[in-house]
Amino acid sequence: MQWRKRGNLYLERNRSLRVGRFTVLGVSLAALVAVGFHMAPRERPPQMDLPTTPYTDRFAQKKEYRQRFRHIVHRIKPGDTLYQILVNHGVQSREVGALIAASKSQPDFQQLRAGESLELFLNRNSQRLEKIRYQDMHGQVLTMSRLDREWVSSRYDKPFVVTTALARGTIRDSLYQSAIDEGVDFELALALADIFAWDIDFFVDLRHQDSYQLLYEQRFRDGKLIGNGRIIAAHFLNNGTHHQAYYYQVPGRVDDYYTSDGRSLRKIFLKSPLRYSRISSGFSRRRLHPILKIYRPHLGIDYAAPAGTPVVAVGDGRVIFKGWKEGYGRFIAIRHNSHYTTTYGHLSRYASRISKGSAVKQGHVIGYVGASGLATGAHLDYRMKKDGRFINPLKVRFPAARPIPPDHLEPFRQRAAYLEDKIDQLLAQAEPLSVAAAR
Repeated sequence: MQWRKRGNLYLERNRSLRVGRFTVLGVSLAALVAVGFHMAPRERPPQMDLPTTPYTDRFAQKKEYRQRFRHIVHRIKPGDTLYQILVNHGVQSREVGALIAASKSQPDFQQLRAGESLELFLNRNSQRLEKIRYQDMHGQVLTMSRLDREWVSSRYDKPFVVTTALARGTIRDSLYQSAIDEGVDFELALALADIFAWDIDFFVDLRHQDSYQLLYEQRFRDGKLIGNGRIIAAHFLNNGTHHQAYYYQVPGRVDDYYTSDGRSLRKIFLKSPLRYSRISSGFSRRRLHPILKIYRPHLGIDYAAPAGTPVVAVGDGRVIFKGWKEGYGRFIAIRHNSHYTTTYGHLSRYASRISKGSAVKQGHVIGYVGASGLATGAHLDYRMKKDGRFINPLKVRFPAARPIPPDHLEPFRQRAAYLEDKIDQLLAQAEPLSVAAAR
């Protein structure tokens, strides 16, 4: 019994040793297989030729272009022609002839303006003209380029930069004289008068020491001032009354000028049919006629102005009379609506396309100041009727056009506040300059 137990113990011990040896052997074989797998060369997938994105070196292109072509800039002088310019710069006559023939459809090349520039691009090797480029004073660029044996043209507008500037002045004689004294562009002064034309008669209402400020756009191209844009905000202090105007466009409407509370400055009638002049005779029930030497009513306004001064319609309407009318000479009558009619007498001539039945718009030229009929000098006899009776147009307050609608009033106020801040900034910048100039 004791032997059997020992024998069993011996058998168990031998079995354990065999299991251990097989385990070690299995692990060793697994390790060798793993090492062999990693050491064996792998079959790699074939490499694909990936597409490469081409990089265009713009600087290299520009350098190469300059090396190929000789660039000539010709400043046009009075009397210059395209033919003379090309020949003087060495372009062969037959090349000039072909280009001029191709440019006949481009009137810009036929009417070169002094002070503008014409650019020529010639091949450095063959000296053959390859391209010409012409830029006019308005920034429009016209190019003609050689394509095989033909010339092709292209046209585009060169972009400009818009900034704002401030002009101001004081009235001592007239708005015209103030513009000269303050160095304000006269076209801006005329635009200012147009903005406030419904509230201020610039021939009657101006007073000494009236003042104005206007914020306007300036346009620059290539660092040079090329012209002024529109007035975008304006103040006018007239006889103690402060007038304000802000440029704004309500969606779906024509752009217009409005007061700070959103009322339109535009009225159904202008206060005057002339932009600049003076009143030589006012509305009167008893006036001594300068030629007939008798007292008779003068139921209109006489505006003395140089012959040829444009006369505009004070409101929208239709011409109901055009022709000679006794002492009024050349005469135009316009019916504006069922209540109002205006007349314009002593004209020197009529504007083109004005005839009986013509529709006219407010501010459009209808004729020119003259002295036709019974007149001692060039002037305009301007009259207004309401319901068939003459009225004094200088004493009437006409209703305004539509105001800013309520749903657009807040954006308008924000725009007006921005423009006021801009005016304050430019005034602050101008003050040190004014002090320095005074010293």
